[in-house]
Amino acid sequence: MKPLKLALITTLLAFSLALASAASDPGAPAQQPAGEGKNQSSPADQTTDDDTRKYEEAYNKADAKTLAGFYSDDADYIDQDGAEVKGRDAMEKLLADNFQQNPGVKLAITTEEIKQLTPDVKVTRGIATVTPANGAAESTRYTAVRVRKGDHWEISQLNEREAAPPNAYSQLAVLDWLVGTWQDKGGDQTVETKINWAGEKNFLVRTFKFKGAESETDGWEIIGWDPIQHKIRSWIFDSNGGFGEATWVTDGDDWLVRASNVLPDGSRSTAENVLTKVDDNKFTWESQNRTLNGEPQPSLDKVEVQRVAGSQ
Repeated sequence: MKPLKLALITTLLAFSLALASAASDPGAPAQQPAGEGKNQSSPADQTTDDDTRKYEEAYNKADAKTLAGFYSDDADYIDQDGAEVKGRDAMEKLLADNFQQNPGVKLAITTEEIKQLTPDVKVTRGIATVTPANGAAESTRYTAVRVRKGDHWEISQLNEREAAPPNAYSQLAVLDWLVGTWQDKGGDQTVETKINWAGEKNFLVRTFKFKGAESETDGWEIIGWDPIQHKIRSWIFDSNGGFGEATWVTDGDDWLVRASNVLPDGSRSTAENVLTKVDDNKFTWESQNRTLNGEPQPSLDKVEVQRVAGSQ
């Protein structure tokens, strides 16, 4: 294989993951399973997590009676349209009617904040997403006041309002720490990467310069949010005519970047790149399961990438 092609594969595949350290594929990225995504360690928080999971389970079984048991006798509920329902019995009837009119409807709750006001009162905020058996999912933002009654907690007040659809920045904000200039050196090769926001922070733009013993390559990458696939995706181009795209998914404590590229001569290559964030000024990456025109290629060794300039 010619040295130039080796350089291109290294540039297009390995360094296309420079932004992957904070990206993920949540499936429904605006939401996380209840109780996840936070280090909630207090007993009150754990109780809320447990109650949330039980509430989801009862809702997804269309069990209005069990759901009503989560509310206090004098519960006050106001929906996103301003309609008000008072009392546990009224809540049970409202839920039962809902299940009758929407058979197969499912609920997913994302807890965003738990605030303990007193030992016996706490406020929970988050997003509730309802998905009918046939139709599009709808999300509302909720605020619930919970009151301790003996050995359990009851919902005393529940307010819902329409949740604004997630914008691109809300999905890309986890990449903000990478804005700046980065550099890594391996043998006689050096890569310098510059990352900046663009389009009112709806996109990230990465430029890079690869310098090897026998060649130099410039490149550009656009990183954005795909609202159809619910993924962060990127599209990369180099000065020699190569191009490609990649998606990111979480893999335990690491980040997995699946890249597919076309080289200037028409060859096709793929790779699974693994990146691990060390801190805000350092991360490591390595490239595995690499192919060229369907033929396996050697993995690339782990490289340490350092920040040389930026806001961090």
